[in-house]
Amino acid sequence: MRRRYFSCPTLLLVYFISLSGFRAAEAVPAKGDEAAAIARQAAAFELPADRRPDSWVVLRAGDLGAIFNRKEDGIELLSLFDLAKNRQLAAETPLPLFRAALLHLDKKNSITVSADGGWQRINVEETPGKETKFTWEGPVDERLGLPRATAVAALDAAAGAIRWKFQIDNVGERWAVRWVNVPQVALDASAEQFSSFHPTGPGLIKRGSWEGVMAGAYPSCSAPMQYMAAYDPRSESGLYFAMHDPRSAKKDLFLRSRPDKRDVALECNIPAEDMNAGGNGFVMPGEAVWQVLHGDWFDAALIYREWVRKNAPWRPKLGPDGREDTPRWMRELPVWLHASGAPEKVVSEVERFSEAMGVPVGVHWYNWHEIPFDNDYPHYFPVKEGFGAAVRRLQSKDIYVMPYINGRLWDSRDKGMDDFQFSRVALPAATKEEDGKPHLESYSSKESDGSKVRLAAMCPSTKLWQTKVRETALRLMNEYGVKGVYIDQLAMSGPVLCFDRSHGHPTGGGHWWAEGYNKMLESIRWSMPKDRMLTSEGNAEAYARNLDGFLTWHWCVDGQVPAFPAVYGGAVQMFGRSYRGGETKDLALRMKVGQQLVFGEQLGWISSWLLEDQRNMDFLRRAARLRWRLRRYFYAGEMARPPILLGDVPAVRADWQWSKPGWVTTDAVMAGAWTLPKERRAVILLTNVSDQPATVKPQIDASAYGVPGEQVRLKIIVADVEKEPFLSPSRVSREVSLPARSAQAWELTLVK
Repeated sequence: MRRRYFSCPTLLLVYFISLSGFRAAEAVPAKGDEAAAIARQAAAFELPADRRPDSWVVLRAGDLGAIFNRKEDGIELLSLFDLAKNRQLAAETPLPLFRAALLHLDKKNSITVSADGGWQRINVEETPGKETKFTWEGPVDERLGLPRATAVAALDAAAGAIRWKFQIDNVGERWAVRWVNVPQVALDASAEQFSSFHPTGPGLIKRGSWEGVMAGAYPSCSAPMQYMAAYDPRSESGLYFAMHDPRSAKKDLFLRSRPDKRDVALECNIPAEDMNAGGNGFVMPGEAVWQVLHGDWFDAALIYREWVRKNAPWRPKLGPDGREDTPRWMRELPVWLHASGAPEKVVSEVERFSEAMGVPVGVHWYNWHEIPFDNDYPHYFPVKEGFGAAVRRLQSKDIYVMPYINGRLWDSRDKGMDDFQFSRVALPAATKEEDGKPHLESYSSKESDGSKVRLAAMCPSTKLWQTKVRETALRLMNEYGVKGVYIDQLAMSGPVLCFDRSHGHPTGGGHWWAEGYNKMLESIRWSMPKDRMLTSEGNAEAYARNLDGFLTWHWCVDGQVPAFPAVYGGAVQMFGRSYRGGETKDLALRMKVGQQLVFGEQLGWISSWLLEDQRNMDFLRRAARLRWRLRRYFYAGEMARPPILLGDVPAVRADWQWSKPGWVTTDAVMAGAWTLPKERRAVILLTNVSDQPATVKPQIDASAYGVPGEQVRLKIIVADVEKEPFLSPSRVSREVSLPARSAQAWELTLVK
């Protein structure tokens, strides 16, 4: 180990790089721009240690290189370099590696410290080729005393990755660490088609010049996974940025565009545990990863998928038929309807839909209870008259009933206008703000006097709330026989920072939120009948082991890519989109169905009134029947890279009515790929969602989809029709004309 201590500025050596090699210039005082310009040259990473400026700390992990500059009072990033592609990744204007906010217990003084300045001592310890340890000690601001921040960069040459650990300690007893942004990095985004990926929903891409921020709270639907990526698709060079945290601690992922600087900033904000307690310190959960990315969003998903499969405790166990603790009917289900209200209305509506589809159907039943929606929760019983008989009738016909309950909220006036049990029973278990008051939320529901219903977010760590949700779910299954229960908001909403110490968890941040919900879900799963299932609103990986499905109704924005299905396809079922009205509702319907099909989701979650147009009904029916024929790929297989389509593929645009404006643009022809790796078979999905026929030429390498050999057997499947299979070269480049509003599949199998 080589240990160096620095407490004063050093002299930078300026090198001129020529084709013939390096030539040292005379020693001159460092200027920031000059030092940064040097660091941006790939050759700088080849300089021997005795020819580098003394202030440089050079990290090399395979194809990823980083140069940090030690200043008098801090450390800053000069270069982040893709050595294989000879491309500078770092932006002109760097971000500090970390920022941390500290608050004095008197609540009158707050201070933010950062890696790039304001410290009395900077230490660096290097173990060449293995790791480098950075230490910041004693902020210049004497009010703070002598806290110490430590970052350890472990070098993974095989992966081209720097893996970070970080902590803050020695905080004075009168100061509390509130939150830490770590790690932070700004990347050059000047390439014309530069792409920025955020995990919100299925995964979201912004290309080229854009302004704003993509942000999400983990674990929730706005950040269901813990990674981001940014890359230049032309050079296939970029960065995979992740938090590999197997305990699912709360964190916020930010991807900010800075158009004036032509860069993007990637940040992870982590609230500290016991953030209102003096001397709490901070330890980053898991590890942060900077890894060179040679590819695009799909390659980033594969990096994360590999980590999940090896390390994530929330990933379900899979067998030859996929996830065997999920009942087969749920794994196979192709299409969903949602319905609401009295049994006589719901039964007739669902039966008509089932007959039209001709395949097993799931129905998500709202307002099966007497209380109003989003009001008087969690007192769901009694049920509407005839509910039990209706459930039995529907489930005798391959129609699977899943009623709605809410998994987060207790109404603060939970019997009409009266406080029935809230203050007496629920209040101790509600999440609390720092002032001790319950965290209350309001939606569109109103009390009888017109005032808003105010609902308390319950703390999942408390036994009272775990027991209440468990009792409701099991009563629906055991007393009324429903095949599944939908627990609203659980996976959709991010953790609430609760400050009630009596709940037994750290105040503020930590992994306790996801841990509490998983404990609740496990207790339900242990007791429910074996052929039943649980789902929740939204998608959040932290609950995948204990939920059989995620309602992905919010996957309705522009720029979506199927990163979540790429990581979790086959491990948990994804179902549903929000189908709404408007002047372009018919095209929007087809776009959503088509995207669901190629993303591998269970289709629909649709209201029957949207299917009054027979063409809509026919398109959904054909897509549902095609998915039904291919169902094994989606519950026992995995997603593969979507194929490239050549040809003049037009774009379509419709108002999906998720946001305002809600316009979404996609290709008229969508494509997806799913494989059964152990069976050496794959399927390519193609759908034309437009009103006009389209001709495309998919580019398919069967060996890349796990089907080896010079030839493969190719079978074309269209809804209910399987054409006679034929032999094809393993590199398939076959023009196909797709009729308007159509879907088909190409199945690739071994030639025996």
